[in-house]
Amino acid sequence: MKKNLLFSLYVISLFTMSCSKNNRTQGENEIFVDFKSDKPMVVKGPEDLFNYSDYIDSVAYVPLETTDDCLVGDIRDILFVNNKIFLRDRNTIFIFSRDGKFISKVSKLGRGHGEYSNLGYWDVNPTNDEISVYSGGNKMVFVYSIQGDFLRSAEIEGIPRDFCVMPNGNYLFYTPDYMEGHYRGVWQTDPEGKFINQPLVLSGSSRKIILSNHNFVHLSNGEVGVLGPIGFDNIYHISTDTSVIAYHITTNVTISKSVLESDDLIDFENPQFYHLSGYRETDNLLSFDMTDMRDKNMEIMYDKQTGKVYTQAWDNNNGNMIGNPFIPGDKMLIVSSGFKSGYGVRLSTIDATSIMQMPEDMRNQIAPDCTMDSNPVVIIYYYKH
Repeated sequence: MKKNLLFSLYVISLFTMSCSKNNRTQGENEIFVDFKSDKPMVVKGPEDLFNYSDYIDSVAYVPLETTDDCLVGDIRDILFVNNKIFLRDRNTIFIFSRDGKFISKVSKLGRGHGEYSNLGYWDVNPTNDEISVYSGGNKMVFVYSIQGDFLRSAEIEGIPRDFCVMPNGNYLFYTPDYMEGHYRGVWQTDPEGKFINQPLVLSGSSRKIILSNHNFVHLSNGEVGVLGPIGFDNIYHISTDTSVIAYHITTNVTISKSVLESDDLIDFENPQFYHLSGYRETDNLLSFDMTDMRDKNMEIMYDKQTGKVYTQAWDNNNGNMIGNPFIPGDKMLIVSSGFKSGYGVRLSTIDATSIMQMPEDMRNQIAPDCTMDSNPVVIIYYYKH
C-alpha cells in the first residue's frame, strides 16, 4: 500500500504573503489535518474507509495506438481536454483521441523558426485545442495547432515556474519564490505576452524552492486552482481578474517563524518544516499530500460536499499505516499512482510491463491486445458532479 501514496514534490517557497486588491476570501473552507497521529489503522465500519468508487461515475481504460510515429517515451505529464488525450514525454507532446487513436504530435525541439530549445511547462487552450509550450531557454511561449503546426510565439517577462492557458486565450504564470526585479505570485498576460494584471501577489525574500511539473489545476468552471507556499497553506481559485482563498489548510504541527523567514538553503537532513504538494481537485473531491520530508508521508482526501477529511499515511519510524484505508471499490480495478486532475477528471497511466504482469482476467479487461512493445494505457476516472 505504500506504493499507492502519492508524494510528488511541488514548489516549496518560504516567505510571507500578501494579496492584491483584487483578492477575495469569500467561500473559504478550513481543512484540518491531524499530522501528529501515530495510531495504526483501525476500521470499525464503512465510515472509516475512503472508497474511491463513491466518487467515481465511471472509469475508462484507453490503450494508446502504437506505431513508429507515436512511440511514447518516459511520460512526464498528461492532460485530457475536449475528449482528447495530450501526453508529454521528454521533448514531444502526443495527441490521441478518446479511444486511443493517434492524431498528431508536437515535436519541435531545435533552434530554428517555431522551435523550442527545451520543452518546459505546457498547456492546452480548452477553446480551440491550441497547444502552448513555455521554453525557458527562449523565454517565450510557442503555440502550435492540434495538427502540430507552428502558429505563433510570444516573448514572456519574468521567470515563471508554471503557466496555464485560460479559456479566453490569456496566460496565467506562477512564480512563488523571490527573484529580485521579477513577478512573484500569479500574473496574467494576453496571448501576445503583454502584462494585464497580477491576481495573486506574494511578497517576501526567501529563495527556497523545489521545482515541480505542474502547479495549476484546471477546474470545471473555467477557473484554475493552485496550492500556495508553505507557511500560508491555502488553495486559491483564480480567474482572469480575481483570486479566492477557497480552502485553508490547518494542522497540529507548526513551523517556527525563524525557519519561515530564513533565507538559508534547504537542509534535507533536518528540514524543520512540513511540506504540502500534489494538489488535485474535481467537483466533489480535493486531495493533496503532506510530508515532514523525513519520516511521515500522508495523503489527504477532502469530501467537498460533506467536509469530511480522510487521511492515509506511512510512518517510517514504526512502519505503521496510519489513518483511513483507501480502497478502490467496485468501479476501479486498481488504485494507480500518478493521478493528475483537471476539468473534472483524473488521469493516470500504466506501462506495458506492468500490464503484462497482471493476472490474465484483469489484463483482458484493461488491454487484451497489449504486448511488451505497446504504448501505455491511459486511465480516465470520470468523477461524479
